[in-house]
Amino acid sequence: MTAAVIAEPAAPVPASGHRPLRTAVLVAKVTVHELSRRRGALILALLLPLTFYLARVDTHWTALRLLSIGLGWAAATLTLFTSVSSRSIDLRLAASGASPTALVLGRHAAVLGLGWIIAALYSALVLLTIGHRLTHPAAVPLMLLLTVTVAAPLGSVAAALVPRDLEGALLLLAVMALQLLVDPAAAWTRVLPLWSTRELSSYIVEALGAQAGDYLWRGLLHGVGFAVGLVVLTWLLGVWRLRVIRLPDPQ
Repeated sequence: MTAAVIAEPAAPVPASGHRPLRTAVLVAKVTVHELSRRRGALILALLLPLTFYLARVDTHWTALRLLSIGLGWAAATLTLFTSVSSRSIDLRLAASGASPTALVLGRHAAVLGLGWIIAALYSALVLLTIGHRLTHPAAVPLMLLLTVTVAAPLGSVAAALVPRDLEGALLLLAVMALQLLVDPAAAWTRVLPLWSTRELSSYIVEALGAQAGDYLWRGLLHGVGFAVGLVVLTWLLGVWRLRVIRLPDPQ
């Protein structure tokens, strides 16, 4: 991670409470435009969850969990690509006076909004194809939206840990594979970011009787807690990376 370094004296930034908001909105629009130009990567990322789902749609409980994990990987990877490709321009914008908070939150909001749209489309697909076989089908959109909400900042954290998008994509793939391979009943698996998916999918698929509410609330609390924690971590890493170091005038 780097910081913007400038030698000139700090130029006064016009005081405007709306400027960070305008910057965030502009960055979000530019991010959506950048993603739309990478059609190949976008299509491949979106087809992975669909492939997982269709491959096991005959076993609906497995298909739903694979869809959720695949969607999480897609959202995290899109965020990773966006974060890596925007590093240099974000540094220049920060050096010119743009708010680091606005830059970070604008890009995050763009990917999150796109991910929510995709999650809504996949929710409709699930309800149309296997909805009649689920115990609580109305919770499907909740699970997929929460999955995207957790996965998007996870991609930003991965981008902060690795230098390039290929290594980051492999790191995210390893995390998602671990989610699928480990025994979800083990206590340590709660440290995994998408553990909430296991609880919510159990609530959706299985007839749990009096325990259904416990699964629902455990999943929601874990997912919301991880989402908030990862967003805060993303913001802190972004603000530190985009900090402006102003050198004194040469004597």
